[in-house]
Amino acid sequence: MSKESELVQRHFHQHTADFDSIYSGNKSAFRRFLDRRLRWDMQARMEMTIAACQPIEGKSVLDVGCGTGRFCFPLAEQGAVKVVGIDFAEAMIDEANRLSSQKGIPESCSFECTDILDYQSTKKFDYILAIGLFDYLKDGRQIMQKMRQLTRGKAVMTFPRADTWRAPIRKIRLGVLDCPVYFYNEKRIRDHLMITGFAVSQFQRVGKLFFVVAE
Repeated sequence: MSKESELVQRHFHQHTADFDSIYSGNKSAFRRFLDRRLRWDMQARMEMTIAACQPIEGKSVLDVGCGTGRFCFPLAEQGAVKVVGIDFAEAMIDEANRLSSQKGIPESCSFECTDILDYQSTKKFDYILAIGLFDYLKDGRQIMQKMRQLTRGKAVMTFPRADTWRAPIRKIRLGVLDCPVYFYNEKRIRDHLMITGFAVSQFQRVGKLFFVVAE
């Protein structure tokens, strides 16, 4: 694992509760207000991801960089035959398992603490997700290649846009926390997808991110 990957892993291991609060709303009223105003695109990307994975009944899903499992749970509840969430931050997987048990999520949903490059599966997935993953990758082509090997259907991905006011602020904020973060333009994303053999079926700006579906 590279030094940068170790920094990202440590960051999310230490900030699991803060990350999950974006989805749980378990924070002060003022911070919830800020999320609605400044992070509305994070909620939008969840809704769009669930929609992109339809029909889901009887399908399989791999969520790469699943965090606390917030994208996995609704897909399992809607009838996916298999949902696997992987993340290399142990605290994220621990919380995903705790939430899964608390919510009574079907046994078809499971979580594993591993790096995508080390993950092995005997069968390909119908859908593969990488939501918020490429934010922390200096060069995502190797990950895209592995994703393509693991899917027989759609890949749903998001990328933080480089051309927004939020990008430099986020760069500074995470830099203070010793966590690297990277930003993208449309050309770079399309070039990476073409090189790794993906065909783009949806490419959309959503707030301060790009939402991409490829096949």
